[in-house]
Amino acid sequence: MIKRIGISTCVVLQCFSSSIGHAGENSKPFSYSMGLSYLHGNLDGFLQTPAGGEPGTTSKNRPSFEELGFNRQSAVDAYGRISRGRHMLEIGGQWQRHSGRSILTEDLVSQKKFFAAGTRADADTQTDWYRLNYLYALNSAVENIYFAVGGGLVWFDFHYRLKSDTAKADRAYSKIGYRAGVNVNWKVNDRFVLDTQVFAPIPVSNTPEIWTLELDATYRLWNSGGRQLQGIAGIGYNRLDYEDNQKIPNHIRVEMAPYFRLGLNLDF
Repeated sequence: MIKRIGISTCVVLQCFSSSIGHAGENSKPFSYSMGLSYLHGNLDGFLQTPAGGEPGTTSKNRPSFEELGFNRQSAVDAYGRISRGRHMLEIGGQWQRHSGRSILTEDLVSQKKFFAAGTRADADTQTDWYRLNYLYALNSAVENIYFAVGGGLVWFDFHYRLKSDTAKADRAYSKIGYRAGVNVNWKVNDRFVLDTQVFAPIPVSNTPEIWTLELDATYRLWNSGGRQLQGIAGIGYNRLDYEDNQKIPNHIRVEMAPYFRLGLNLDF
């Protein structure tokens, strides 16, 4: 898995370097930005986790986040970007984790372990995912409205643990997926910008499918010596769906709808 990630990343970086190297003499110098945001919203989904894909080793579409006591999702999103001319490369990720205790209201089978109704269970879930995106602007960024298209890789990093006094289920794995996207940016004035991005999965068997739809407003808070600090507020929708090819599949669904974003972005 790590080897696949390394090879794919190197290919994207090589293509990015080659394309900006032929962007022409009028290309702008490299520019950089980094951002950090807090996300919070409604959570829906489930963590179907069989053992070896065998029938009878998991309850269908369970456990749900609701029965584990997780109805809201908080996440941290961070990224770094490098741009030149019409080319932009982004590396980022979302960290989504929960820990808590609940009492199961129905019998549950997970990873071949049995948890009876009325059992007090401790749950820890990790549904982190990371992204490598390339975008190409179809028109100049100096215009008030411009469009960019592209795509990239996502890496789903999953860990799930459910423990009671009599049973314990523990499962972890990582998977790579592929996406295509579009970005529309509207410069309302020198301080205020509206930014919309839509990323959709490229359907490939046994890969995570991650949808993202966001509308963000950024407002320049500070500007000095070519450096700018912006505040970010926005609303969005995320859905992660992973289902493998086993007879009884691992099937993970994590849906934040809607979520709200507050953060900062630094350009330099």
